[in-house]
Amino acid sequence: MQAKDVLEEVNGPVEYAYFPEDSLISVIATQRDGKAIEVGMVGREGMTGTAIVLGNGEALNECRVQLEGSALRIPAAGLRELLSRSASLHAQFLRYMQVVLVQATQTALVNSHLTVEKRLARWLLMMHDRVGENEFDLTHEFLAAMLGVRRPGVTVALHMLEGRHLIRSTRSHIGIRDRAGLEEFVASGYGIPEEHYRRLFPGAGF
Repeated sequence: MQAKDVLEEVNGPVEYAYFPEDSLISVIATQRDGKAIEVGMVGREGMTGTAIVLGNGEALNECRVQLEGSALRIPAAGLRELLSRSASLHAQFLRYMQVVLVQATQTALVNSHLTVEKRLARWLLMMHDRVGENEFDLTHEFLAAMLGVRRPGVTVALHMLEGRHLIRSTRSHIGIRDRAGLEEFVASGYGIPEEHYRRLFPGAGF
């Protein structure tokens, strides 16, 4: 999958469920006036196509490839058939839906109460969880769009995190230098969805 590929469009049909291997997918909510913000992130721990699991054929949000890479996919009809045949499989997918809901609610909470610097630090930690790499090719414009802030705000936030020796940052590249330091900086703003994931899927990741 290539960066910026759109896998699901709002209110459009969900044709496949994707299971990223080393790629990363953003779940993006969009207002009627076109303003958008990321409300979820899917990597090797999860899947797209949540509407299929919930019994709906239309996407609730846009799903867009954030980092290129590989993924497995299954047609929507095939997944529906499997879920109808296996109650235990359906229950497993519903557990993941709980994680998705917690991630979305926590994102709304931190967007309302945390500074841009802490929101950015949380975002980088979430990306690191799902990709497992310390280096990312990311532009300031892209980060601003994902966080729902203006580009100058992202630039200031990156400089602040770099000044604390938590990251390395250039115009289109970010490297994590101190993961533990990022977690300490964000404090309670990071970790609740991850704790839910570990509880519901012991040993599966994070």
